[in-house]
Amino acid sequence: IDVKRLYSHDLNLVPIVKPQPAVPSVSYGLDRVLFNPGVYHLQDPRSRVYNFDPYLSKIMPIKEFDFNALKQYVTSSKDETLIATAREHGKKYTGSTSSMTSMLSHFHFLLSSWRPINSEMVSQGFPVESEQYTAIMRAPAATFLHWKDGVYAIDADKEYDSSNILSMLGKSMEKLLTMTKEEYERYRHVNSDQISEEERNADEAFHYTGLGDFMMRSQLDAHDPRVPGTGMFDLKTRAVISIRMDAKGFQKGLGYEIRQRFGQWESFEREYHDMIRSAFLKYSLQVRMGRMDGIFVAFHNTQRIFGFQYIPLEEMDLSLHGTSNVLLGDKEFKLSLGLLNELLDRATNKFPEQSLRLHFETRQSEKTPFMYFFAKPVAPGEIEAVQNAGKASIDAFETEVLGLGKSPATTGATPESEDVLDIEDAEDAEDSGPSEIQDMEDVATWEEVRAMVDEAMEADEVGVGAVREAIEIALDESGLLESQSIENTRRYVDALLSAITGNEVSDEPQPSEDNSSASTPASSQEEIEAEDEEEAEESNGDNNPNASMMTLRNLIKRMAQKVDVGKPSAAQREADDSSRLKEFERILRNMITQSKAEDAARDIEDANDEELAELTEEKASCKSKEARDSELDGSLLGMVLTIRNTVNGEYVTRPNELGEHDDWAVEYNIDEMDAKRTRRLYEMCKTRRQKIFSSSGDRDVQWHQMWKGQLSMSTQKGRTFREQETMEAKTKPVYVVGEEGAKTYEEVFG
Repeated sequence: IDVKRLYSHDLNLVPIVKPQPAVPSVSYGLDRVLFNPGVYHLQDPRSRVYNFDPYLSKIMPIKEFDFNALKQYVTSSKDETLIATAREHGKKYTGSTSSMTSMLSHFHFLLSSWRPINSEMVSQGFPVESEQYTAIMRAPAATFLHWKDGVYAIDADKEYDSSNILSMLGKSMEKLLTMTKEEYERYRHVNSDQISEEERNADEAFHYTGLGDFMMRSQLDAHDPRVPGTGMFDLKTRAVISIRMDAKGFQKGLGYEIRQRFGQWESFEREYHDMIRSAFLKYSLQVRMGRMDGIFVAFHNTQRIFGFQYIPLEEMDLSLHGTSNVLLGDKEFKLSLGLLNELLDRATNKFPEQSLRLHFETRQSEKTPFMYFFAKPVAPGEIEAVQNAGKASIDAFETEVLGLGKSPATTGATPESEDVLDIEDAEDAEDSGPSEIQDMEDVATWEEVRAMVDEAMEADEVGVGAVREAIEIALDESGLLESQSIENTRRYVDALLSAITGNEVSDEPQPSEDNSSASTPASSQEEIEAEDEEEAEESNGDNNPNASMMTLRNLIKRMAQKVDVGKPSAAQREADDSSRLKEFERILRNMITQSKAEDAARDIEDANDEELAELTEEKASCKSKEARDSELDGSLLGMVLTIRNTVNGEYVTRPNELGEHDDWAVEYNIDEMDAKRTRRLYEMCKTRRQKIFSSSGDRDVQWHQMWKGQLSMSTQKGRTFREQETMEAKTKPVYVVGEEGAKTYEEVFG
């Protein structure tokens, strides 16, 4: 086995010094937020005193903001400055924060062995729904690698991109937070003629950073010399949950408000918890890539801003890595880039001087995490077709919903905002590269690891992985396993998977003394099977289409009894469990039915391929089967990356706490798959990505059903509260921190 070792101490981020324009600071006295842990309310909910200028409370409507006055975004492949900088410093790959974070996230999953999120920063009373990242975060990542005369540029794959109000608001609110009121008002359509062409096309500031063969770029949003490190930090706008759950149909979520610090609904805590699961990993990678200190977050509902919070990198790392010592996250980031460098080198060596479409996916195998990597050569026309797949719907949304006209073509467009990490002193340090494993005992252990990975891949090929994911999603969405640990959830999923497929799950973690109190559903399998037989007889067995669901019903009831012990009353618990059970059955039935239909369609397609191959063989018998397979699959590379972590020479599942002198190394093996397996697993990977990113079903109906209608109820409560609050505010003076005396409502809001 070709096993190599990569050392974190051999990888160094090197800042590339280039003259840059000044980076703005935050306005309206918002710098106070930078040096105050926790949330800063825009308006104190008790005294109604404003902590900052009340102008910030009302967001300029999208239709009134002139987006044509902003400099246009340009991708890495079209950024000549970035490509020239890479050539100047002898770098092979270029990328930006937006194009690299999705694939780097999968290296975090791999290196941390799917470390659960740490909810230490939310209160004990908050019901943590899951310790996993969201489905979108876990979805396969896709990128394009553009060949640009000696340099490869990484662009995000936009196949499933769609326009929504949040992406537009992010652009306008960034201006709001870094300009004075008078400067910002010029961006209203009625005033935008006051913005000169020079200002519209002014250069923006970037950090450029190198590591290995990479040259990374990061746009700089804001700066304060008192902030540690470079003084740079990122600006993030975070919409409330009612908007995020359906950003395209955002109108129904308008009115939801944040009114308190803690609680499951209408609270800053809710939004913070959701950021841990869906955004912190991406944000932390951007901060590291851009050599920034943290993120400045503005919480809003698209109409109003409710408050602000500065979240330094240490705080994000506590939720992601379980420690506020950034050393662990820093080393993981560098190791991720080192492994990515190796994968890209293998792909570009196989398909030299060609543009490639890449897919990355770390599979959820507890014992042996591994990553699929696929590379396929693509022509410029194919890239354009994928990148413009959603262009028509985006244009329609921007015209009809946002009232935007077509943006004029701009020259010298600047890249998007991005970010980088605290650099170690080696400005021109050379990476020593990976070393090979020689110890025979280690090789023998790697044979066992390979066997487990092969077993997991075979399960993927026959669809067991798809069923497992369907069960996990159904359990998650139905709330049956709310507040359960990842370990318990995995045992329950394994038991259900075994019941559905009729096979024992090979990678089921064995119960240990530490968690013996949480008995698994599989522990009383004989009793379950006996009850299953009784219910099967009552429902006439195979004649009843719901017979298989009756088996699930027994297992789920047992799980539900263990989930909520000691919480509400028995009657309430039974009602809740019944409701969750029905929701689980509905979701799972739909997902499995859909999966079977897709598998059937794929089987037909495979059968047609085989028939076509037979006809081809009859007409051209001189071609062997191997030659035909080569024609069919030779342009697709599939590899499996498997890793093992060592700290100070000892094998560990994942590093937890690292000191300055601890040495984290990664042993890794990259295997190229045969053509048939590559093709099959590649199609399944794309299907998984499509399922997650493509909208399925009636999103409007789904939104109203989420959390038993809680979004709709909270939104209506917020609208009623705001109406009453506005009526009352008009009769009272307005006080602002730092301003003497009071003003009338009319003086402040007009």
